[in-house]
Amino acid sequence: MPRFGLALNLGLEDRSVPATARLYEDVLDVVAYAEQSGIDAVWIGQHHFTNTPGPVPSPLVLLTAAVARTSRIDLGTGIVTLPLEDPIRLAEDAGTLDVLSGGRVQLGVGTGGANLGAFSAFGHDSADRHRLFDEKIARLNDILAGRPVSDSSPAIIQPHVPDLHRRVWQAVTSLDRARSAGRLGQGIQVGAFFDSVVDGQLPKVEAYLDAYSSTGPDDLPRIGVFRFVYLGVSRDAVLAELEPILGPRLPLLADRASVSGNDRLRGLGLEDYLDAVGAIYGSADDAQAALAADPVVALATDVVANSAVQSTFSATASRAQVDALVAVRSEGVLVE
Repeated sequence: MPRFGLALNLGLEDRSVPATARLYEDVLDVVAYAEQSGIDAVWIGQHHFTNTPGPVPSPLVLLTAAVARTSRIDLGTGIVTLPLEDPIRLAEDAGTLDVLSGGRVQLGVGTGGANLGAFSAFGHDSADRHRLFDEKIARLNDILAGRPVSDSSPAIIQPHVPDLHRRVWQAVTSLDRARSAGRLGQGIQVGAFFDSVVDGQLPKVEAYLDAYSSTGPDDLPRIGVFRFVYLGVSRDAVLAELEPILGPRLPLLADRASVSGNDRLRGLGLEDYLDAVGAIYGSADDAQAALAADPVVALATDVVANSAVQSTFSATASRAQVDALVAVRSEGVLVE
């Protein structure tokens, strides 16, 4: 059975310091609740500046605060925008968190489609994000593996966690990126709102598996499948609830998908859009049937649920999402 994770979208309309403090406190409470409920991992994304959904520029720092409230749950980034990072500093911060947490870090990185507006502020052109990613993932892997931090120095980072480089995940947006992650023996993340299941996600997973090369004797492919999950009385009832919220945003979501090379979502209505990206919605029976029929979930090592709809994070809704995830797993739908 795959591991079950929870992705937290930390939207916030009020960006004042008191509101941000409440957001962080609510998130930490939800992470603790997820661990108590048996969830295997929590994933937090990175968002720079006020033109993104919420104030989480440093997910590793926020996850460090979760260490004091948890003892088992994995702490993942979903994702850090690697082209905007210094690989040495990212490796140092991830290593520090990994030591503090007892080896629970899962380091998800990507090219930064959600942070395109931040590139110029960091002195980069967003059109260069794929080249920057390729350069920095090679550098990050070397540093995490304990190789010298520069050609002119034999020094390595501290703390050096020997196996942390085997807990790196790449959010893949093309077949070439999936193959590259496979050759490196790293995990991949697919799904969410910007890629269709059959035409987009499945070919990437298959390309990754074909290219996968183990980096250690115990290494196996790692496939994280992100799915938006909305449970209610029925599919029609959930659609009626979501239509006024998500319906107006579909053109923007389709535009965002096109940034990653996926133009197939343009012009779709809400039901067709949700079905195309593999969203799980409706009654518990509907959810179980959808998960069992999902060809990408069938290949997953990790299934990560996300249910963000509102522009401001809701701890109550996130706890309900945890409860729904536990209920789905208890049904035993997803088995090897």
